[in-house]
Amino acid sequence: MNTVKHPHFDRRIRTKKEIKQLIAERNHVLSQFYGLTHHIDDPKKGDLETLHELLQEFCQDLIDYIATGHFEIYRRIEERQERRHEILELSDEVFHKILDTTKVAINFNDLYDFSNDLNPEVLKEFPMQLSELGQNLAVRIELEDRFINTLLSPRIRQTESTH
Repeated sequence: MNTVKHPHFDRRIRTKKEIKQLIAERNHVLSQFYGLTHHIDDPKKGDLETLHELLQEFCQDLIDYIATGHFEIYRRIEERQERRHEILELSDEVFHKILDTTKVAINFNDLYDFSNDLNPEVLKEFPMQLSELGQNLAVRIELEDRFINTLLSPRIRQTESTH
């Protein structure tokens, strides 16, 4: 029996794998995020060295998670290669919001990832910045879930090729 590979089927399998990876990374980042919030809230855990280590690991994983979204899930949109009508419509509606959350995450990373200067002035702003990041992560997750649900929908149709 001769098995014929279908590009559409292969793409769906790859998409599901990329989505699983994104969700796993997202869950890990959320776990770290909550760990950071508990670290701040519990004065017994308030030593700077531990906070610095937690922040560096969190920032690295945050950037990995953000990159996975852009390089795996949103790549076809950013490269204008997406042809599925529902994805294009959703992209027009929400992709700029996802890019906004990316900017917030990158700014947070730039502030805290390699900073050896966790002095009282920097730390005074940390709870507010962590809260802002948390709000943006919540928005991002909601938008990602919309993309994921649309990507996995069996009823997606492609737009006519203009090539």
